[in-house]
Amino acid sequence: MKSKRKLVLIIVLLLSLVVLARPVSASNDNIKFNFTIKTYHANSVSGEKYRQTTNTKNNWKVNFSYSGEGAGTVTTFWLDKKMPWYAELNHQVVSGTYNVKQGTTIYKPAYSSASQQNVRLGAENNNYSAKSYTASGYWDEETN
Repeated sequence: MKSKRKLVLIIVLLLSLVVLARPVSASNDNIKFNFTIKTYHANSVSGEKYRQTTNTKNNWKVNFSYSGEGAGTVTTFWLDKKMPWYAELNHQVVSGTYNVKQGTTIYKPAYSSASQQNVRLGAENNNYSAKSYTASGYWDEETN
């Protein structure tokens, strides 16, 4: 009888370890951003978030809620990676660049260079303009 209890206890412990050891999956979060979109295509970037996945099809997203340019206007967004101070450029674009209409949400894949890296949301005016404006909404570095 004692050996059966020990066996059951061992099985329960092993099953517990298997359940606890499963990989953590990303969720579809809403991380706030609030940028001043600068003049003449100058870049704005958010704070960094760790992109855990190595799956380039695990989409990042941007929900472009508000534009100081007005309803339905467009701003360009991408995923960005900060580079070391000694690098030729101080950042690297790690996804495609997408023109996003205010009031919409996009889900897009990232490049493999965004895998298991700290990434940021980047943005710029889609027009070469002398006017700056505010853009805000939500983003997520990986959604599933």
